[in-house]
Amino acid sequence: MALLFSAVRVTAKDQEVDFLVSGIPREYEDLEGWTAFDRFMEDIGEETKVAIHAEAYLYGEEETHRATPEEVAYFMKRIEMDDTFLSRCDNIESVNFTINWSPEEIFNMEVK
Repeated sequence: MALLFSAVRVTAKDQEVDFLVSGIPREYEDLEGWTAFDRFMEDIGEETKVAIHAEAYLYGEEETHRATPEEVAYFMKRIEMDDTFLSRCDNIESVNFTINWSPEEIFNMEVK
């Protein structure tokens, strides 16, 4: 079994954060719910463009499955212990996209 996950870098103005997620993110919704992403976005207090770069990896062979959150956490621990871990994975794709971030639209919406 091959596990699919991505190493993501999110950049806004002079701030950035790196983290791992399951699958291959291609839009905002693919990153929502990942703690590192949500915390980073909460700290952006003004309208701005947010750049996302993802490197998709496969760990293992044969049939591909999206890594579970637990498997992603395991990969993060592996990277902490050995910074060459990703070199043992197959880099299969790079993805770049931007988000037009507006915290007022997100956090000041009226609930009806």
